[in-house]
Amino acid sequence: MSRIEEILKEMEYIAHHPAQMVMKWKSETGKKAVGIAPIHCAEEVVHAAGMLPVGIWGGQTTLTRASEYVQAFCCSIAKAIMELSAAGAYKHLDAIVFPETCDTLRVIPLMMRIADPLTPVIGLVLPDNRKIPAGIEYTANEYRNIAKRLEEITGNMVTDSSLHASIELYNKHHAAMMRFFDVAAEHADIINPYWRHQVVKSSFFILKEKHLALVEELTSELSALPVNKGKGPRVVVTGIMTEPDNLLHLLGEFGYTIVADDLAQSSRQFRTHTPDDTDPFIRLGKRFAAFEGCSCVCDPDKLRGKILIDMVNRQQADGVVVLILKFCDPEEYDYPFIKQDLEAAGIPHLYLEIEQQMDSVEQLRTRLQAFSEMLMDR
Repeated sequence: MSRIEEILKEMEYIAHHPAQMVMKWKSETGKKAVGIAPIHCAEEVVHAAGMLPVGIWGGQTTLTRASEYVQAFCCSIAKAIMELSAAGAYKHLDAIVFPETCDTLRVIPLMMRIADPLTPVIGLVLPDNRKIPAGIEYTANEYRNIAKRLEEITGNMVTDSSLHASIELYNKHHAAMMRFFDVAAEHADIINPYWRHQVVKSSFFILKEKHLALVEELTSELSALPVNKGKGPRVVVTGIMTEPDNLLHLLGEFGYTIVADDLAQSSRQFRTHTPDDTDPFIRLGKRFAAFEGCSCVCDPDKLRGKILIDMVNRQQADGVVVLILKFCDPEEYDYPFIKQDLEAAGIPHLYLEIEQQMDSVEQLRTRLQAFSEMLMDR
């Protein structure tokens, strides 16, 4: 087995065994772990408190109890989070930070407190007017509140120096992930959509120091190999996520190479650098102010389509795959603007509606195959 295969297998194991990773961390260090729900939660604050940030993105699980807490027309991520919460899957977490970034997610913290009253849930309210000084200060104060709550739980102070250090680490990790994406696009024979996703998802369940080392080594090993851009369509993917796994396998079956993405679960977390400031909380507020292109962030200029066009042009992609999570209102509201911009630029795109708990993706097979053939015939 090559070193690349070893790293990918390790990342796959991490991505598929979050509970084991949390328990291993707690048993080895004696420290605490905090769940980080999607998105814009500034997990640097958790890291600076000496705790393990653990990504919470629902799961590919059977839904049996979620309907006790949320309506049938909620997105599959929210349903899965409530299913797992009711089943006690988060019982080993010492707290959960949860942003109120859409109508559905606004009620989830309350429902989680009912389903699992022993795990503290810390709400995060992010401003719409995020770019003005008052908006930046408001965001900073929200993160300060999280730090205060975490200090009460762990007994560790979140100092300016510790938070600055965590921000620098995360900046380095973000840059490494973006570098990996570029290199992965040149090695389609190794990094198919499934393995690309494992690299991203594994970052949710181990310390960023360890993941950074793995990503940098993987990128270095890939860079030493001959370029192989694959023979199939090269696409940019946008949406919340590319799960379930059988969708990733289907993309690989038809030879798709994801050359760049605009996914909430992927590059949206990595592409915005945290700027300098003497106050680390203001730094985090400034990053949220500078971020563009997320359906869960106020975007009056509707820049997401332009961001996708830039990605297509930079990577010389053949088209865009739009993965709309069923019942995700913010994503559905964004789509008409995305469609308009892509069509005006002459970029072909495919719209697919997905759910995290899809038992079968056979209904998507014909459309993905047809889109692949259309792109290759151009």
